Amino acid sequence: MDNRDRTFRVAAASTDGYTVDIHFGRATKFYIYQLVVDEWVYVELRKLEAVCGGGEHDAASMRERAKRLSDCRYVTASRIGAGAESILQQNGIMPMALPGDLMEALDKIYSYNTIQNLFN
Repeated sequence: MDNRDRTFRVAAASTDGYTVDIHFGRATKFYIYQLVVDEWVYVELRKLEAVCGGGEHDAASMRERAKRLSDCRYVTASRIGAGAESILQQNGIMPMALPGDLMEALDKIYSYNTIQNLFN
């Protein structure tokens, strides 16, 4: 495993910084964590405008949101719609719907990333 696999960022959609508890498009706060040699380090709180209101959003707003999160390898939220998933993936970001405890979600992403790197 090289350093790229051991150092990456995750954006977690959360209302309180402890729980992944909001839909990707409705989130206004993303807690950015970075994995640094097998340890999660909090980096920043990134505030963004909600792009989904009542199930409606436009692709341009969703693309802009993906661009604002482009330094992250993964995004986690309680739910991520198919359109958002597609746009995130087109921007090199892996979407993961992992509602619940934020640190548990980060650990699941770490495990997923480790397994993926076994095949590379």
